[in-house]
Amino acid sequence: MLRVPCSMLCEYMAEFNLKMIKIFFVVVIAMLILAMTSGMNILRGDKFSFWQKLKMEADFIKYKRALAAQEPDASRPNSGPETRYAKSIPALLYHGIITNRDWKEDGTNITLEIFWDQMLALKRAGYHTITLSEFSEYMQKKRDLPDKSILITFDDGRKDSYYEADPILRALDYNAVMFLITGRSLGKNSAGDNFYLGSRELEEMIKSKRWEIQSHGDFDHDWMQIDPAGNKGHFMSNLLWLPAKNRNETADEAKKRILADLESSKKKIDGELGQKVVAFAYPFNDFGQNESNFPEAKDFIAENISKIYPLTFYQEELSEPIVNFPKPDNFMIRRINVDSSFRTDSLLELLAENREKTLPWSDTFWNNSGWRTKWGSMKIWGDLVISEEEERGGNSTLLLGSSLWKDYSVRSKVRLTNGTSVSQVVRYENEENYAVCNFDTTEISVSQKINGKSTVVAAKPGDYGSLPGADHEIGAEVRGNTISCSLDGKNELEGKLDSSLATGGIGYYIWDDIAENAVVSIKKVDVFPL
Repeated sequence: MLRVPCSMLCEYMAEFNLKMIKIFFVVVIAMLILAMTSGMNILRGDKFSFWQKLKMEADFIKYKRALAAQEPDASRPNSGPETRYAKSIPALLYHGIITNRDWKEDGTNITLEIFWDQMLALKRAGYHTITLSEFSEYMQKKRDLPDKSILITFDDGRKDSYYEADPILRALDYNAVMFLITGRSLGKNSAGDNFYLGSRELEEMIKSKRWEIQSHGDFDHDWMQIDPAGNKGHFMSNLLWLPAKNRNETADEAKKRILADLESSKKKIDGELGQKVVAFAYPFNDFGQNESNFPEAKDFIAENISKIYPLTFYQEELSEPIVNFPKPDNFMIRRINVDSSFRTDSLLELLAENREKTLPWSDTFWNNSGWRTKWGSMKIWGDLVISEEEERGGNSTLLLGSSLWKDYSVRSKVRLTNGTSVSQVVRYENEENYAVCNFDTTEISVSQKINGKSTVVAAKPGDYGSLPGADHEIGAEVRGNTISCSLDGKNELEGKLDSSLATGGIGYYIWDDIAENAVVSIKKVDVFPL
């Protein structure tokens, strides 16, 4: 049996005890500092600040380790031998990030697990975030940005978005924009509350360089009385009821109120946080189109808001192009509203569909390469079948990723299974701006829609009764502001388009007076640059 000399054992024990004493004192000192800091935070009104920061630090370490456990290149954007530049920029919108396991999907918020999964998936796919100033310069055509640049935004200035998102952004080296309801976080409410961020937290966000603070309005998130019956409406798109005067506002009074709110929100952020404010996110995604008693609202906002905010953000329908293209005179910026029903693979698929397609381009419809139906039904399996639905009638289907196409020729092999007409859509920018070649049994025509107003550009009456029930090739060619329509290889007529329709994608449109009667099968489409 080996015997350890007492002197060696005693020396070891003394050294061990000394280490334990040191550790004890370090722990005690740390606890004292923790208690003092917590007390100071409570006295300042920041009841949860310290503990939340401690949790955020622990979460950051957790996410950083999780990132390191991925493939070697998962922690940095994909790189290649040559630099590719972005042709368009998507912007994502999030609200609250929920950690309560009993929470039910509400169409607005997202769970922490899904948010982390989406951010990690974006990182692994090579996406990297940009700042608002970089985005602004890109939209003004003053700078190029790398391919797969993306803008991440949050609305409302909520605690549950900042405290949960920030460790993830930090771990991934991502940044974001917070659109703040200033009436609930600044001014007399600068301490915030259990739901909304206060000025101290906002200052820390800015200091981190990961967050930019922009405007989501001052008091325009309150539902306002709009008539004597007590009905409520949105702040920015209605004439409010004035009980003391027993009447509604006049249009001029409403305009002054709306402008005052827009300006006061900007001044609060600039004055209290020292942030340059250039962007505004529309509350409830309402830019005047949802008015109940103020028909001037939409035009008034459109004519005046860009004088205060060069960039304004709204949520776009997923059936529309949802990315942003450089356009100096455009102040309406599209965003993708992401909630917990929006799975990670769906998000990546949507982003891929909206990436710009290059010409020449062809499709035989064995898989969906980015076709979206705005209304009606669509089925893809060896052909693209579009049809009406009883509730709305007609069908409008477009190809995502074709928005930047300029001068091109499109040829489509179609069969009218039911109905009497089919239209080839070209130069599609959005549902209020596009052109079509219309093919009907009694007429071929060109029409255009500019800012929601449709006009016929050219028409050629004739007997085209052979259209239904047989295969035909319909065609449209756009070069400059000239459009021509062809049927079975024969040019039928030409027309001149408005100069605003300079670029835009392709699609199809059908309509029939008898509900659920129109059905068209597109078997192949070819698009060639001119």
